[in-house]
Amino acid sequence: MFLKNFFVNPRYSEKLKKLFELAYNIWSLWDDDALNLFERIDTNLFRKFNKNPVKLLHLINDDRMKELAKDEAFLYDLNNVWEKYKLYSEHNKIYADKFKDSAIAYFSMEFGLHKSIPIYAGGLGILSGDHIKGASDLGIPIIGIGLFYRYGYFDQRINPNGIQEEAYTENNVYYMPIKELKNSDGESVYITVNILGTKIKVKAWQITVGVIKLLLLDTNIEENPPEYRAITNYLYDADRDKRIQQEIILGFGGLRLLRKLNIKPAVFHLNEGHSAFLVIERLKGLVTDEKYTFNEAAGLIKSTSIFTTHTPVQAGNENFPVEMIKKYLKKDIEAMGVTFDNFIKYGAYNSKETFWLPVLAIKFSQYINGVSALHSEVSKEMWKDLFPNRVINEVPITNVTNGVHHSWLSNEMRNLFRRYIGPDYIYSGRNEDMLKRIPDIPDEEIWEAHMQRKREMVSFLRDTVKAEAVQKGFSVIKIKKIQEMLDVHTLTIGYARRFATYKRPTLLIHDKERLMNLITNTKRPVQIIFAGKAHPADLAGKNMIKEIIDYSKEYHVEDKLIFIENYNRKIAENLVQGVDVWLNNPIKPMEASGTSGMKAGMNGVLNLSVMDGWWPECYNGRNGWAITAGEIYDNQDLKDYAESQQIYDTLEEEIAPLYYERDDHDIPRVWVRMMKESIYSVYKNFTISRMLSDYTEKFYLPAAANNKKFLKNNGSYLKKLIDEHDRIVSFWSEIYIKNIYTDIDKHEDLYTNDTIQVECYVYLDDADSELFNVELCYYSEKQEKLEVSGLNFKEKYADKTGKYQGTLTLKSSGLQGINVRLVPANEDIKTMFPELIKWKDPSDQQ
Repeated sequence: MFLKNFFVNPRYSEKLKKLFELAYNIWSLWDDDALNLFERIDTNLFRKFNKNPVKLLHLINDDRMKELAKDEAFLYDLNNVWEKYKLYSEHNKIYADKFKDSAIAYFSMEFGLHKSIPIYAGGLGILSGDHIKGASDLGIPIIGIGLFYRYGYFDQRINPNGIQEEAYTENNVYYMPIKELKNSDGESVYITVNILGTKIKVKAWQITVGVIKLLLLDTNIEENPPEYRAITNYLYDADRDKRIQQEIILGFGGLRLLRKLNIKPAVFHLNEGHSAFLVIERLKGLVTDEKYTFNEAAGLIKSTSIFTTHTPVQAGNENFPVEMIKKYLKKDIEAMGVTFDNFIKYGAYNSKETFWLPVLAIKFSQYINGVSALHSEVSKEMWKDLFPNRVINEVPITNVTNGVHHSWLSNEMRNLFRRYIGPDYIYSGRNEDMLKRIPDIPDEEIWEAHMQRKREMVSFLRDTVKAEAVQKGFSVIKIKKIQEMLDVHTLTIGYARRFATYKRPTLLIHDKERLMNLITNTKRPVQIIFAGKAHPADLAGKNMIKEIIDYSKEYHVEDKLIFIENYNRKIAENLVQGVDVWLNNPIKPMEASGTSGMKAGMNGVLNLSVMDGWWPECYNGRNGWAITAGEIYDNQDLKDYAESQQIYDTLEEEIAPLYYERDDHDIPRVWVRMMKESIYSVYKNFTISRMLSDYTEKFYLPAAANNKKFLKNNGSYLKKLIDEHDRIVSFWSEIYIKNIYTDIDKHEDLYTNDTIQVECYVYLDDADSELFNVELCYYSEKQEKLEVSGLNFKEKYADKTGKYQGTLTLKSSGLQGINVRLVPANEDIKTMFPELIKWKDPSDQQ
């Protein structure tokens, strides 16, 4: 309609400059004093705008802004909040001095920072957002890299038939706490990415998260052809061409943006496989621009890369047909001096026709982790064929269990933490001296904090459902009934997550009559709140939503069993802070982590969960309940039946009686004791600060040290390493283990702590014996793990055979086994090239 659209910024008093700076920092959206400050400007408008301070300041009338500039009380509080932020930014953070000049680039497809920035779909994005916030708290120098989506993820609408429909709302970046990234001359920053022969211009945006920067890439630029402007329209676009284009922009464009800003990260963290094309861009730069050989570049990339996998099912991992990879990336790959066919092997897994992004990431990352202890074991099993000569417990996938940011605590709980634990609770989740004070918080205060939040949740949900009903044209009588739904004094169960078959959202209505008896129990009733979206293409997930809605209508319990439409962060905050019990019942072991349960648990909400994801690491019998009845069955129908019955039994016989057992002050003392145990156990071990401490100690600091070591003196050590690797490879096809001898047969019987002698002979050809180690591998069925020790080189004979000797102490009783294997002596080479391993073939003893 208009010839040209443009944006005009408000002109404001110099006295309000700090207010605008705070509005553009996400810190203000998790700090209570900052939030209260913005709410004072216009409470109704701030809440209407989803607590978006930028939109508030742009759309508030000019007269109100002039009033604020003259309001001494407001300006006094503004200065106090500003000083609080400065104190936060200058706080002696735990890792501030550990990294020096070593930055970490953190790539993720989505970031869930706040409801006013809807560029995330669910748990992965929320985790990425918490990762960035936690890095700010701890002083870890992370730079986030992601995409800015024009529409983001979809809004959910439930039609009159109970079927989910999708709608998309365009994000107005100018009303969000996001700024254009500008260079030192004040000019907007752009980079270009070539896709199918077209140079795509990509704009950079910046979000400030405490003291951390998150950079977002955007192709919605007028100069781009329409089909390429749309690359960053939708998160997880179902169009496979759009999806690969997005991931090229993320991987290629993210690194090019860092180069343009002259930022040289020492470490790269790939959060899921979506950003794995970063590997190709790094290889290309190191080979073509910095003149490293392919193996040198690969070694450097591997030693400085972290890959986090979140997907426990192989089919759910990102992959593309090889022909699509050829179509989009053949020229970039061949620019590295390797053939397309040779490179494509780095993404192959059990099929030559499919290219797996997580496989590419795994092969070029020294540090690989799952997001719970159980998920790490599942991931080892899933990807073990990438390491064919390794036993399962040597597959190099370790564990860093997820955590959640302290901002998920309710206002009421944060007040208790500040009063009884101290304000520094935000910096560390493992401080025993702090957290041991949790049991000392008076029961009355814990319970009142919970009940206050529960009252707020019920009020919020009533208003939310009422607004939907008015929009849909419901009758006055129906709208009046909505205002009476949910009873704040009734035991309330929350179930909110993506609706997918493996998550079994309908397990609770498996036995409809039995559930009905629980809901309508006159002495100990139960009410249930469901929320969650199904993927637009997931018909089974959509049908599960309909099944729940139909049940509540058929049994006339629409006021007690409720499905909340359009699940988002705001709804999530209310539920994890306000319900009494958090239900999680996926098919084990298909839940990688389950951070919603952590958010609930740290608020004193008790978990009722399958022993999957994070829960086996947290559950102690005093902080919630475990669903285990189906574990003995292989048949899924039997599992569903057994576990649904256990849920009903536990609710009926344990949970409801505990909740409704009150003392003279109407406080459920035993329940509150469990709440305290939940808060303590979750906050101690499942905060984002604990998670980031693990990443830092296990991965970030060692990877930064690798970067320094390999690049010192123009990469002399790296070049020496690859030269040594090349010498090993030149002999690899010739060398082999000839014989292994022990004195086991000389023992009449073997007992624990006996020592046996081991002698091994290896054909070394003309290779220097110092290039290799011979490892003695000892397995005890009782200990269920492989123990590895080295054999000592003794001499090399004229026939080029080397002799190795050692001893083995038998540490346990039972069935045991030994073998030997040949590996590179250099630990860096051994790590970089895990395929360099040769075992003695038991059938080939000479």
